[in-house]
Amino acid sequence: MTRSGITRSGIASLGAALVLALGLSLAACGGGSEAPTQGTGKGTVAGVSVEKQEITLDHGEIPGVMGAMVMTFSVSDPKVLEGVSPGAKVEFDVEVRDGEYFVTGVRPR
Repeated sequence: MTRSGITRSGIASLGAALVLALGLSLAACGGGSEAPTQGTGKGTVAGVSVEKQEITLDHGEIPGVMGAMVMTFSVSDPKVLEGVSPGAKVEFDVEVRDGEYFVTGVRPR
């Protein structure tokens, strides 16, 4: 024992415990916090641009992906826009790639 009453092995144990606690805290923060990369939403078609390969949707919340809003999305394939017209009530699939949102499917509801 030293004058303060703490041994070297006690200091080493305390240091190891602190490092372990810090590591566990960081692992808990970084683990499952990523947003999903895909989801399904419901909304109304506000606009369609076949030339730009875009669809504008006034949609409700897409759980875990984004809140309700009006947003213009790129489409993954121009065929997604076939038969889709403004005012239509739809269910749609959205995918996130490199921070950009793409509609990959549209169905009437």
